[in-house]
Amino acid sequence: MAALQFDAPTELAVDGEGNMMEACSSSDDDSLSSDGAAAFGPPIARIAIAGAGFSGAILARQLSMEPNVEVICFEKSAQNAVRKHWTQPVTGAGLNINPNAMATLTQQDPELARQLRGIGLPRESVRASTLTGRQIYEQDMVKEGLADTHGCRVRWDDANTLIRSAAGGCIRWETTVDDHVVNEDGTIDITLGHADGSSSIERGFDLLVAGEGRYSGVRARATPNLETTFGNVCNFRILVPNAQPDGSQWPAEYGEAGLFDDLQLIYNDTPSMENLATDSKLRGDREFESCVMRSTPRVGIMRIPKSTFKSEVGESLYIFGNFAIPDGGDVPAGSKTAEAMHCMFTPAGGEDAMTPEGRFIRETLSTNATDLHWSRFQDISVQYSDESRGVLMLGDACHAFCPSLGQGATTSIEDACVAASELQAALRGKTTTDSHECVVAALKEAVGNISKRQSDRVSFIRDISTEVGNTTTTTNTITSAIARTTRWTRNRPHVPLSLVDSCCSRLGGSPSEVP
Repeated sequence: MAALQFDAPTELAVDGEGNMMEACSSSDDDSLSSDGAAAFGPPIARIAIAGAGFSGAILARQLSMEPNVEVICFEKSAQNAVRKHWTQPVTGAGLNINPNAMATLTQQDPELARQLRGIGLPRESVRASTLTGRQIYEQDMVKEGLADTHGCRVRWDDANTLIRSAAGGCIRWETTVDDHVVNEDGTIDITLGHADGSSSIERGFDLLVAGEGRYSGVRARATPNLETTFGNVCNFRILVPNAQPDGSQWPAEYGEAGLFDDLQLIYNDTPSMENLATDSKLRGDREFESCVMRSTPRVGIMRIPKSTFKSEVGESLYIFGNFAIPDGGDVPAGSKTAEAMHCMFTPAGGEDAMTPEGRFIRETLSTNATDLHWSRFQDISVQYSDESRGVLMLGDACHAFCPSLGQGATTSIEDACVAASELQAALRGKTTTDSHECVVAALKEAVGNISKRQSDRVSFIRDISTEVGNTTTTTNTITSAIARTTRWTRNRPHVPLSLVDSCCSRLGGSPSEVP
């Protein structure tokens, strides 16, 4: 397998088993030490990042390229650890990186964008239909002007491996940020937790970035009054091999890719309790009958490439879906069963009315019901910083919302690129002759600018994602989303948005290009 190489600070290579390794930089004069500290003299700024997810690792990579800036990204997992639900088969996750993230990443870090596309498949179109084959819409995002570039379909664990490896030596593994204090002079002291159960304190950081996801401890401490809201939609997902439900290969008539390739959304607009056996216990389940079966269950499905880094992992189909649950309640236990899945994804017309795609989805979900990964819709109000502006929050630590438009990881990537551009602009004019107060003031101004550029835009993406996620009826959901997009963009002509499926094509606020 060919080596993967990045610009400084890191080169990547792949070993004989397909695992990514960090290699020595090809530069004659590395700009960073192994822990992300600047090697050109005393740093003008020290930045701590909690979490090496998409936003944390991408920002760490960008900032570690800056001379005289020390950046350390603290990640709780071990370097080679992969969460169970990222693995395949059977449970797992694919990743739909929408065009707005790829456009933003290409502007800020074209080499990383190129490598990310290299481990994925193009995300070009979306087709929506019902289980019975009624076509709702089909769109090519670039051809129809919804975006100016295509998105990317990739394995979530491959994307994490690539992005974290690209960040290089600035990630400190098996370490958590357990507490922090913003001092009067603007410096920040952080308490770290280590894998052996010990703790330590590191002092003198100028900015703390929260990138540990929707359960961010940094966010909870920095903005304790912000609450998480649980909605009336649940989400499920699974990765399965790209094969028929019984494991056999696809017939030749379906072509090389098989029955599925780019993203398809498939709805059951006529769910019926009559598809249950007469003695089914679900017939007496009030939550299932009055809530789940009165919604419009939907599934998204797309082909995901074989793993770049694990030779034993082949092509997969990523399946994700939604249906209504009691408002603020848990996912009803009865709806997680094979029987419930079979009923939810059978139309009122029964077996004879279904398309081959519909049958595959129903049989796959029924067969793998016990292996589905479940979650409830959660909403976290958008907030990019604490009052001091010494703490910056990105990605799900800043905004978590319904995944109906696939904008979770996408907006995390956007956040990282916008944050990198603002922080780099703030620091590039500074030298060791500038006072500490001047550097801290510049960082605080940059944090404010990040919030200005992203808050209004991401709030809209959150709202439209919630609206699409509210599974009432297919037609009303889509019509409402289109109407809301039109109203919002009409009132904000400076923001270039294309938001029914791709949500947007490039950076929001006023910038169409990263400075």
